[in-house]
Amino acid sequence: MTSRTIKKIVPATATGKITRLIGTVDIDGSGTNHPLESVDPFILLDYGVVPINEMPPFGAHPHRGHSVITVLLQGKVKSWDSFKPKGEWYTLTAPASYWVDAGSGVFHDERSVIDNEDDETQHMKLFQLWVGVKESDRSNPPKVQRDENLERHECKDAVGNVVGWAICYVGQNSSISTPHPVDVKLIKQQQKTTYRVPIDSKRNGFVVHVKGAPSFSGTSPNNDLDVLVLENSDDTANFLEVTTGDEEAEYLVCTGEPNNEKWVKKLAANGAVIAATADEARALVPSVDAMSVAGKAENGSFAPWGL
Repeated sequence: MTSRTIKKIVPATATGKITRLIGTVDIDGSGTNHPLESVDPFILLDYGVVPINEMPPFGAHPHRGHSVITVLLQGKVKSWDSFKPKGEWYTLTAPASYWVDAGSGVFHDERSVIDNEDDETQHMKLFQLWVGVKESDRSNPPKVQRDENLERHECKDAVGNVVGWAICYVGQNSSISTPHPVDVKLIKQQQKTTYRVPIDSKRNGFVVHVKGAPSFSGTSPNNDLDVLVLENSDDTANFLEVTTGDEEAEYLVCTGEPNNEKWVKKLAANGAVIAATADEARALVPSVDAMSVAGKAENGSFAPWGL
């Protein structure tokens, strides 16, 4: 067995409210310009810290043709989706994961729940990850899955010593059912240890460096929130060797089975639609905009799309 290696390191792009880690402008140049467009099957990843209650102020916004995972690291978030009555919110407490299969289309809203804004431990911290799906999945009705109060699992080195712990937000030890295999886990690793993170040799993926000074198969990140993209290699490379120095390390590992599906992104009504072609994506926008206006009107309703 050999370790997966790192293909490249991509620094984060700060936009003020969020930090963009994967994903760039849409087909018409709108949005955040960032050098890493995608890592199949992942098409977007953002990181955010929300210190104010009832934020961010996006309001109900659309998703279509992809899956959206909220990886809640700290705090509480309340969420609503358009196949639920207006005002019917669901509150999750970290650590938790919230998966939306957008399918043919859904309006969605998420907001922080902070009782005391002066208490930094209540501030909402999260990653939001978009996962590409097969073209056939884009016509399915939307659905939501949640996994709450996630447990920590021990990480052991080659001789069985405990060297840290992991929280599995999606995949192994999670109740989330995904369209195709995906794993998302946050790992905290003790100082001066070596850990082999299991990774299927046939999967694509990346690591987000959150804190510390670890080495990933000999490659060290430069800054917090650097994205280290995994190199594809032979069938014997089924782990990533992570070595820490004089301080504890924390990192997010995301891997998935590539779906090799063509897609384009078009921003609309503070959200986005994913489609196979630019013409199809642009054709959806007028309906999305009209639904947004109607739904936000007094006594309006966001019905499931069915497009």
